[in-house]
Amino acid sequence: MAEPAARSCCLGWDFSTQQVKVVAVDAELNVFYEDSVHFDRDLLEFGAAVEHLEDDRATILLVPE
Repeated sequence: MAEPAARSCCLGWDFSTQQVKVVAVDAELNVFYEDSVHFDRDLLEFGAAVEHLEDDRATILLVPE
């Protein structure tokens, strides 16, 4: 069986206060992979749920468990 040909790609990352996203695109800017981790939904074992995000977008209130 032949191995798949290597291709050039770029990863784009978006780090925010509520999630991390990644997008992979090829040389023609076609998206071939994307995924995200939502902190409240996917990382509940760490007990850091965002309870409130202030209008200034710089203040976050967390309620530890």
